[in-house]
Amino acid sequence: MSIKVGSILVWIVLAVLTVWNIRINIKLMKIRMSVAPRDPRNLSATEMKTVKALNHEKRKWAILSQVLFWTSLILVIAAQSMGILVYFLDLYTLTCIVSNKIDLQAAQVLTSKK
Repeated sequence: MSIKVGSILVWIVLAVLTVWNIRINIKLMKIRMSVAPRDPRNLSATEMKTVKALNHEKRKWAILSQVLFWTSLILVIAAQSMGILVYFLDLYTLTCIVSNKIDLQAAQVLTSKK
């Protein structure tokens, strides 16, 4: 059984991305637990536009992440190599990170004192 360098690299990238995603989730959880979000009726017009734009952008990334997840699931069923599967899981994790970063920005807008 030969081990390919590319396959090992993809597994390492998945581990790094997973840790990064967990760290972002912890930050997001701390922000949400530390301060109660403001009522949306109390937001200024620019803050409301920002939150709406962030939600719209998050929806796009969420759709892409679902496509990548289901693609990786289909690859498992089709018995493709683990390297290809982990590659798609890397992409899925990356889209989750972007989505969580957007959530983090929205949470910061909603919890900021103005």
